Order: sequence, then C-alpha cells, then structure tokens
Amino acid sequence: MEENKSTGTRSAEPLRAFVKEVLSRHPSFASNPLGDWKDLVGEPVARHTVPRSLKNGRLVIVARDGVWKHHLEINKEALRERINALWGKVVVREISIRVGEVEDLNPELDANYRRLQKLQSKRRTRRRKKPTLRPLTHEEEKLLQSLSDPELRKLGEKLLRLVPADHDPESE
Repeated sequence: MEENKSTGTRSAEPLRAFVKEVLSRHPSFASNPLGDWKDLVGEPVARHTVPRSLKNGRLVIVARDGVWKHHLEINKEALRERINALWGKVVVREISIRVGEVEDLNPELDANYRRLQKLQSKRRTRRRKKPTLRPLTHEEEKLLQSLSDPELRKLGEKLLRLVPADHDPESE
C-alpha cells in the first residue's frame, strides 16, 4: 500500500487492483459465470431449463419436466466441455439435473410485458336498440285469433308489431 504524503493515509489502489484481477479469473465471481445460457444450450433448450448454482465444480440445472431433463442428461458431457472450453480451465466437473419450476422469461421483451398482456380493451359493446313496436290493427288481431297454434300466434304477433304501420305489402 502506498502512503499518501499529504494526508498521511495509505492508498488502497494496489490491493483493489489485485482483488479485481483475482475475482475476474474465477467464474464463480462473474456476473454470469456460464456465459449466455441461450448460446450454450440453444434457444429451445434455454426456454425449458435454467442453471441454478455452480459450487465446487458442481453445476445444478433445473429442467421444466422429465423430457428436458433426459435431453440434458444425454448431452451433459458436451455441455460440460463447452463451458470449460469457454473459461479455458476446468470450472464444471459434474452436472446435476433436476426437474423443477422454470420461469418463462424472455429477455427480448421489456419488464412490463406480462402487465401489457393483462390489459383489456376499454372498448365497450354497444347495446342494440330495441325496435319500436306498433299496436296491432283490428284486422291483424282477428287474423291472429284465427290461428289455432299458440306458438304460431305469438310469433305472428311479434312479426306484425315489427312491421311499420305505413308499410304497404302490395307496393313491393
């Protein structure tokens, strides 16, 4: 440590530089020790698996289900070699794969993606206006009374009430 002559204190710069160098050499201290998971295993596998921990050379990976666990079990030696080649030394000696919950995270989307998906349109459905019903004429009531079927009588009444009063069927 260098001593600062003006204040009489020692500078911590050499120690700080040494610690940074040591930490940068070991993958456990890196922000992303394995590199980009999607680049290591491919995008389809990365959507269904996630690395959980790397301790003492043992990498623990969580897979969404047994199918993805089996896929990783088959390819775990190649994955171990790829990770170690990335660092240029043996970082992973053993890979353990478990079945568990894997969150659906998509780094291309912003953090508010899920909230955007939950938003509903504020467009309101319009209510249909009921048609204005006119009163039946005496002839129309007489015609409906002559019908023997009650359902046919009811339907006929609805239809006649919908027809405007000034409608002339002979003009068509």
